Amino acid sequence: MNALDRHPVLWFIPVLVLTVLVFLNSGCLVKYHKDKIWHLRDKVVALARSLEGCRYIFGGEDIDGFDCSGLVWYVYDCYGMQIPRNARKQRNAGRRIPLERARPGDILVFRTRQGFHSGIYLSPKEFIHAPNSESRVRFEILNSYWKRNLLGVVRVIRD
Repeated sequence: MNALDRHPVLWFIPVLVLTVLVFLNSGCLVKYHKDKIWHLRDKVVALARSLEGCRYIFGGEDIDGFDCSGLVWYVYDCYGMQIPRNARKQRNAGRRIPLERARPGDILVFRTRQGFHSGIYLSPKEFIHAPNSESRVRFEILNSYWKRNLLGVVRVIRD
């Protein structure tokens, strides 16, 4: 009678060791292409875009419904970035930059007749936000109305 017959579990040890060795060495076989690695800014934008169509709920901060600052807060929170929950305070959440230097994922803060409002910059022509109770999370053209009411662009993601 050999050791495997006396201890049937022993066959597991060499299989486990072999599996671990293969796993550790397999990393050497993978080639990374820089253009396929997602950076934090790309992830923030992709998540924000995926939330288009979610309903507006005053005070909402999850996929059941968002208000404007709740949307911005939720997206940043999903990636471990702590920013204030309300639009007025989001204005000071990071470094203020001019609109001409804005990059996708930066926060836009506006002052409208209804008060402070925030959204996420997507491109020179577009941002995403949760506008009001009559609407859903949507893309918006960064037109003259929004530019006129823009208080600031806030950069939280450092890259």
